[in-house]
Amino acid sequence: MTTPRAMQPKARPRRVGPFLGLNNRLEQTRMLVEAGAFLKVARNVELTADGFLRSRDGFKQAAPGQFRSAWSDARDAYAVKDGDLVHLGPRLAQTVVVPGVGDARVSYERAPDGMVYWTNGERIGRLLGATAREIVTPAPNPVPVAIATTGALPAGRYQVCFTAVGADGESPSTEPQQIVLPAGGGITFAGMTGSTRVYATGPDGEVFNEAPPSDFLTLDNFGAPCSTFMLQAMPPGRAIAWHKGSLLVARGPYLFLSEPYRPGVLNASRGFLSFPAEISVVQPLDDGLYVCADRTYWIPGDPLDTVPTVVLPFGALRGSSTVDGRDGNGGLAAYWQSPLGVVVARPGGVVAVPQDAVLTFTGARSGATLVREQDGEKHVLAARFDVEPT
Repeated sequence: MTTPRAMQPKARPRRVGPFLGLNNRLEQTRMLVEAGAFLKVARNVELTADGFLRSRDGFKQAAPGQFRSAWSDARDAYAVKDGDLVHLGPRLAQTVVVPGVGDARVSYERAPDGMVYWTNGERIGRLLGATAREIVTPAPNPVPVAIATTGALPAGRYQVCFTAVGADGESPSTEPQQIVLPAGGGITFAGMTGSTRVYATGPDGEVFNEAPPSDFLTLDNFGAPCSTFMLQAMPPGRAIAWHKGSLLVARGPYLFLSEPYRPGVLNASRGFLSFPAEISVVQPLDDGLYVCADRTYWIPGDPLDTVPTVVLPFGALRGSSTVDGRDGNGGLAAYWQSPLGVVVARPGGVVAVPQDAVLTFTGARSGATLVREQDGEKHVLAARFDVEPT
């Protein structure tokens, strides 16, 4: 006997939303939960704050060419186009500032001196608008030579070094030269230019003070000590950042720190930290520094005067960090990507991995992360590159 249609139980209406985001851990038949519904796949859509979907804005190609390593702030924008580092102006007008940098990923950092510092693992420099600058004035090359002559110097062993002064400050010093003089001796110099400075010690001395650039004949005309004695230019690396007055450069397992407020030079005897594996992310916050290598480390205060603490047992995808000056809780937050998804990091070494509960990821070599505010909502956009096949 057939039940009349009017007497048949009504089908339970299907609930559409709110949506809780993606989930590839649950089975396809278990995506509906009490709080809403998970999505297995979502393409070209965005999730709103109330849990509904909207179409993602499209885009069009605004400038021809192969672009990579794009970066911008409120003042400038840069990218690598067809192997050249270019400055992007209004309407994407392009000015080549550093030709031939290649296709390696470039890391950028705006420093308090107004310069944008950059490195790609092989080269390092700084940018002022559409003008490229050296990280620091190069040391004299060829190195001038100290030559014994007659004068009024006491007998003893003297040491001499040289620097160059230019638009990018004073260079690191050359290695000291030694010269032994009898009583009544002096020192003259060969190979000097108008930008060369001379520093010398007294007899059997150790402190290098500025000496006359022509002939060093008496001890009564010493100047200021050499402030760049035996320092080195900052090396290129894979990541660059600014923290507590120093420029930070990650190169392999080493994190180099410039001299305070002198971002172009490094004291190689003490200005570095070593980690067990190659560093992929360096992310400063107000009260400390996150470093991702074999693990994720939190370094509070002065990096050279504290002990790193492990906050996550894994590292990060290269180049995937960004900072949000006003996160949803009204404070500062940083984001990067890890093997378990996006990491949310806050001051004090507080980290969370919110995607791990619902998503699994295949491996990837690098990533990019962007915080975007649009239509009254804030989103963290994450892209993973060179993803391993599933």
